[in-house]
Amino acid sequence: MDNKNICDGANDRISCLEKLAKEYASDEAYFKEELVYGELLRLQAKPISYLIAKAQSLRNQNKIQRAIELLENSVSLGVFNSKLLHVLAAFYRDVKSFEIAENYIWHIISIDTVYSQELGFSVFASDILRKQGYINTAYSMLRHAIVISESLNKKVPLTASAMLVELEHQANNGYSYEVSHRFYDAVYEHSEKYASASADSIYVPVWDKICELFKTYEFQSIVDVGCGPGQFAEYIIKHIPAVDYFGFDYSKISIQKASERVPNAKFLVGNAFDSEIVQENKNDVFLLLEVLEHIEQDIELLSSFPTGSSIIFSVPNFDSFGHVRFYLDVEDVKHRFGDLFTDLAVEKVVLKGYSSIFLAHGVKA
Repeated sequence: MDNKNICDGANDRISCLEKLAKEYASDEAYFKEELVYGELLRLQAKPISYLIAKAQSLRNQNKIQRAIELLENSVSLGVFNSKLLHVLAAFYRDVKSFEIAENYIWHIISIDTVYSQELGFSVFASDILRKQGYINTAYSMLRHAIVISESLNKKVPLTASAMLVELEHQANNGYSYEVSHRFYDAVYEHSEKYASASADSIYVPVWDKICELFKTYEFQSIVDVGCGPGQFAEYIIKHIPAVDYFGFDYSKISIQKASERVPNAKFLVGNAFDSEIVQENKNDVFLLLEVLEHIEQDIELLSSFPTGSSIIFSVPNFDSFGHVRFYLDVEDVKHRFGDLFTDLAVEKVVLKGYSSIFLAHGVKA
């Protein structure tokens, strides 16, 4: 708008803009008046924060389209700030509208240098931009935000540091949609969440249902593919002490942590695509908990399991840095994996708010 910088240096910018709007109204410059009031609405943090909170509440009720409509209507009226656009981009990511999410990210970067350097936004944006192929931009953006946070003596979350390790690797060695063991090693090495007692995990509702499946089908032995740092191993052995457990993961750090956590279980560093690991283990059931969403060749992996094998797997309804894909509903899961099984059963298990896990089990066709 014309003269939009008049109030930039004012001690009380809101008062200055209010006065400017009245002057435009007096001059019947109604379009300019509208733009000034739009700027005032963007500067008023509380009304916008209420809009964001309401939208997030709708999302947590699985009314995400209504949440998107609420925020889009606000944007169309000029009532928005960078935080609202950030949340809106995240909602579009949640429904797999990645290009729209990307466009909002670029818009925030273009209009708000300060916000775009904040670590919370940079973590989100660098994840989306990496997946859209902008690896160097993602790396530079997150590195810069971390440097700023550290200069201000702000704590840098472990996830951000681990992301930077992976982004640097890809920037120097070539882009990959999948992330490498470097990211998971960095997370497992220092994560308090993964070091906590298994009973405190957010995934307990899923694990309880798996224990029920073990009892229903009388499974006695298990191969846990992508076992991570051993939280589930600890949990199932506590609840079904007689189970014969074997877990493997391609992260050396995770296997080290798992072996320390559950010394009476068997663990091995190994790749899920090593057919010998799968073929040489005679067991009642294969388990893949939050594994398939991390790999591009998920169908190929499941296809490599012996015909007639019982398989339990879980996948999320939410995106994350290491995710190649995620699923919107039960039918989405069945559509991707149903043909690989004689009869695939899928159940949605709510973790918290919007975040859910789809737990599936069946016999390999």
